This record gives sequence, C-alpha cells and structure tokens, in this order.
Amino acid sequence: MRNYTDRQKQRFPLTRRQFLQAAPALTGLTLASFASLQAPTALWAAETPTPGGTLRHIGPQQPMFDIHATVSYATQLVNSLVLGKLVRFAMGPGVDPADFTLEPDLAERWETSPDGLTHTFYLRRGVRWEDRPPVNGRELVADDVKYSFERALAMSGYARLLGKIEKIETPDRYTVRIHHAEPFAPFRHNLAEVWTSIVAHEVEEKYGDFKSADAVRGIGPFMLQKYEPGVKSTFVKNPNYWRKGLPYLDSIEWIYLKDKGTILSLFRAGKVDIPYYDARIGRADVPSFRQTNPNYHIVFWPWLAVRTLAFRLDKKGAPWTDVRVRRAMSMAIDRKRWVEALLEGEGWTDPGPVPAPMKEWKLPTDQLGPGKKYLEYNPKEAKRLLAEAGYPNGFKAKVTNFPGYGPEYVEDLQLLVRYLKDIGIELEIVNEEYGKYISGSFLGKYEDMTWGPSSVFTEVDSYLYFFFKSGEKANRSHVNDPKLDELVLAQRRTLDKAKRKEIIDEIQRYAAEQVYYIYTPYPKNIAAWPPWVKGYWPKNSFDRGTQLQRVWIDQSAR
Repeated sequence: MRNYTDRQKQRFPLTRRQFLQAAPALTGLTLASFASLQAPTALWAAETPTPGGTLRHIGPQQPMFDIHATVSYATQLVNSLVLGKLVRFAMGPGVDPADFTLEPDLAERWETSPDGLTHTFYLRRGVRWEDRPPVNGRELVADDVKYSFERALAMSGYARLLGKIEKIETPDRYTVRIHHAEPFAPFRHNLAEVWTSIVAHEVEEKYGDFKSADAVRGIGPFMLQKYEPGVKSTFVKNPNYWRKGLPYLDSIEWIYLKDKGTILSLFRAGKVDIPYYDARIGRADVPSFRQTNPNYHIVFWPWLAVRTLAFRLDKKGAPWTDVRVRRAMSMAIDRKRWVEALLEGEGWTDPGPVPAPMKEWKLPTDQLGPGKKYLEYNPKEAKRLLAEAGYPNGFKAKVTNFPGYGPEYVEDLQLLVRYLKDIGIELEIVNEEYGKYISGSFLGKYEDMTWGPSSVFTEVDSYLYFFFKSGEKANRSHVNDPKLDELVLAQRRTLDKAKRKEIIDEIQRYAAEQVYYIYTPYPKNIAAWPPWVKGYWPKNSFDRGTQLQRVWIDQSAR
C-alpha cells in the first residue's frame, strides 16, 4: 500500500476529502479533456485483411483451464480461443458492444416449440476437432453437445442459467433436442456464453478433467501450443477450423503481465498490441497517452457488469441485518460527485441491479418509487437512520476485495470507505489474492462485507437470479427473501417480453427499498489498440475467440 499511496499523491496532490470538495470546479476541466474521446473516428476501413502475424495480447492468468470447474472470467477468455458453442453473439467493427443478436455457430439452425419447453439444434456437418490426440480430428457430433451440457449442469457454477433441463436427446448424429421442465426465457441467449462451450469426452477420459494445459483440446479458431505459467500462453491457428480462411492471425501470445507501469510502457512503445480489461489503460493515463500515441484508438464503451458492497445478511446480530443501516450506508455515498469528479463523467450513478447499459430492461432512477431516495446523497438522514437502528456512533467491520483489478479500482474502494467513515462506519480493507477471492468472497464466503465487480453477463436474468435467489452460491449477500425468490423465478418463466419487463421493473423497485446490496458507481470501460491492429472492436463478452478470429495485423504499419 505504501507504493500505491506514493503514486496516488503524485496523481492527486489533494487529499481525498479535498479532491471531492473541489470536484465541481474540476469537473468541467476534466470533462472537456475527455470530450474528444467520444467523437467518432475512422476506426476501421474497407481494407482487405492480410493473413499472418502474431497478436501480442496482455491477458489475465487463469486459475485453471476447466471451463466447468470455475466461474473465473480468465478461464473463459482463454478457453474461448480454443472451444466453440452452439450459438454466438454478433460482434466486430460497427457492432454495438451491447448488441446481443444471436448468430449460428456450431449449430447452423435451431427451433423452439410454441410452449417454450423443447429446443432443437441442428449441427453443422463436417466440423472437426483439432488434429491432436486424443480427439485426432474426428467430427463433432450430437453426443459431444449432450456430454458437455450434462457436465455443465453437474459442475458449473452457472448451471442454473440453463434452466430446469429434464433430458437431452440426440435423435441422430447432428441433432440435439433439449427438454425443459418449465419455460426458461434466457435459455437460447445464454448458450452464447463461453461457459456453455463444447468439450470432448475423450479428453476427460485421458486426463481425468480439463484443468491442465495438456487437456486443452478444442474446435475453435486457435489451439494452445505452449503454456508457460506466469509468463504466457501461445495459441496458434487451428488448420481444422471450420470457418474457412479464419482466423487471419497465425498466433496469439497471451501474456501474463501484471505490473501496470510496465504494461503501459510496453504499449506506448508498440511492444504489445492489446492490454485487456484489468491490464487496460487507466482513466488518468488517457490524456497523456493520446499525446504520445495520437494514432492509437482509444474508446470509452459501456461495460456490462455491476460493482457491489455485499453483506453477510446471515450473520445474526450484525448491524447491516437491519435495513435502516443498509439504507443509511447507501445514502452516505455522493454518487453524482463520484461519477463527475472521479470517473471524469464516464460512468453511471445507478448501475444496478440491472446494469445501466441494458436499456431495454433498466428502470430509470426516477421510476424506482420509494426506494429512489436511498440512492440520493443525504448524510444527515443517514446518521439519523443509524441512530434509530441503535448505532449512533457507527460501527467497525471488515471488507474484503481483490486489488488486482487495478489502482483505480483500489481508489474507488478507498473512496467508498471514506464516505462511510463520514457517518461513523469504519471499514477495514482486507486484500485477497485472486484464487482465494474468486473461490471465497466472490461466492459469499467472507466475514462481514465484500466489495467487487460481478461477472459480465449479457442476459438480465443473471444479474437478478445470482444476486437475489436464496441459496445461490453467487448470492454474495446471502439474500433470503421469499418475495424476491417468487419474482426472480417468475421473470424466468415468462416468455412474453413485455410481461417479463413488468416483473423485472417490480424487482428493481423492491430491491431499491431493501438495499440488500449497495451498487456503487460504475465506470465505462476503456479499450485501446494500435493502428496496425485491424478489425478489432470492444464487446460485452468473454468470447475472445470470436472477437479475435477476424482481427488481422497490418505488418506495414507495425
């Protein structure tokens, strides 16, 4: 923390309190500095792709390779380069990052029965696994899909996002029929998520599971050639890939580099091509980077996720089990100033429970009803509620987090802690390493509170079911509310979109009143890439395989 604090003082010579007090004066300057970033630029052109070259990609280190044995986004990212799914999202230059139009992938077409209970998928013929043992280039068949889905249902932390599947049939080698016990509105959409990827049974039979690099065998655009733990993974073009002519790249070096200063220096110098997600350029670095690298593309874009302060609501006698305490904590946060002064206006004051970029489902703040007031900054009322609940002098608690998402993430948590301290609540920050965090705090295993981002989901149900359904591992606050259980299940079973929207609106109003989670302001994400990387565009998806298979390198500009 000492090194971080020194860097923080260099960037923000004011104290946190002084910085916030000065925010109104700073905001105009900051927004003006960033305004040009929103202007459309010539990010792509009608050029003929040139095959070849290596993309040098900074990416996170996965805890393991088994796509069903972890909910880690890092595992999904690297597996997407190798595996394939029945359907995929539209993506590429010109496609909105929040456009989730479904396109055929391993299934060339599909149909659903009128009652929504039966889904039939017709596989492409002639699609082959990579030509290495134990799959040896054999053809993809319906039994592969059945095996993969049954394994996901038995193991995946996301299994509930497939609905109540009664049975899976394979009438022939190229047809898969999935039967549900009840209608499940998000089903087909969720099949485009990486964790639903198809794996081969021979691999598990040989290696016992899919956790090791040796067990990475797929049907996607790339193959894992070499894994160097803590250094990089090298992926090479899959000559068996069924999309002829793709991928354009010969290889991808997935580099496990954590030091942000080193990453930025290498990126400025053109030594790496894409710093992804938690290795991305920081908000504070954008203006100077634009000056030193004016030809680079930098885009602020709507990232689908939420950040929450979650509570152990199952901890008897804890202050936060009283709704008045949770409401007080929410009212202690000046969300408007947070976004304007700290996020340079590039973010949302009300990002949950439905993420703000999900415009078709998000209920505007002014329509939240009585719960709206708990999103308003009112420290005086917050202190009154604390006193009424029996905590006139506040209380102390611990809050866990994973600081590896970046220094700006750490700053945001420190700001949250400072706001709560102003009403007498002292939170001790407990940093956890990623493995412990993703298998512990991320799944509700912590002492008092935890703060952090959600996974990126592309269907609204995931933000509601996982966060509010009683008994779910990802229900970090251990919410156990029969009314919410009923509403969350009802929206899943409702196929009519307008009627489903009414239920989801009710969930948002009720959640705003109960404050089972405090949704803190969420920043827009930043994507940056050099001029020689062509065909790239950000997307709300962990499917980097689909995203990168049409990327190509202009060697003459490198």
